Amino acid sequence: MLNVEEFRTGQISLPVDDADDLPFCCFSCQYLYGKEFSVGEGITYLCCGYLLTERNINDQVPKCMIDIKP
Repeated sequence: MLNVEEFRTGQISLPVDDADDLPFCCFSCQYLYGKEFSVGEGITYLCCGYLLTERNINDQVPKCMIDIKP
């Protein structure tokens, strides 16, 4: 089962096959990105890049993070 809080803070990623477990708002978020790993069949994982400095597109806080306390 997906721990949404860990996903939103970039601590875990999720295989694309399990994308139905993500909150609906993630699919329209600019910080959602895919990362392919070449182990075995090259499965793509979805990641939240909001808290990753190399992925921080701008200062806009995603809707899902507004109510999360640091």
